[in-house]
Amino acid sequence: MTFTSVTAWPVTASAATFRVDDSGTRISSPLVPMRWRTLVPGRGSDNAAEGQVQVALRLNVLPWLNQRGRIYMTLAPAPSGDTIRASWRTQGRLLPGSIQSGGRTVIYEGAMPASTLEETIELSITADGRGLTSPQALQFSFDIETP
Repeated sequence: MTFTSVTAWPVTASAATFRVDDSGTRISSPLVPMRWRTLVPGRGSDNAAEGQVQVALRLNVLPWLNQRGRIYMTLAPAPSGDTIRASWRTQGRLLPGSIQSGGRTVIYEGAMPASTLEETIELSITADGRGLTSPQALQFSFDIETP
């Protein structure tokens, strides 16, 4: 992945982390149908299943209005224990990226110019299809670190 700019973020003992209210976020479909990546999955083959969903993120950053911060997306470990990967494209307000279950990644860095940070993302989910025997709830959340 290539970024057009990189900003150094000093690690200090006074940095604080807070949960960001994402209750305004809407998902185009609560159930994401997963499809095999290859026509004939199986032994010696790719067992990945993929699905896509559009997400209208709406993050309430009012408590940090006009402050600098770094917002992270987290993905809780999968209920099945399997590794699930998610990647996304953005329209430019947030950083595109990827994450795997149990991980955390930066999606925004800079000043909070408004009370909400809004972006529509195309989220792609990939998992080992052999472990998808029943629906699984994925738990995404957002945190902010401020200097």
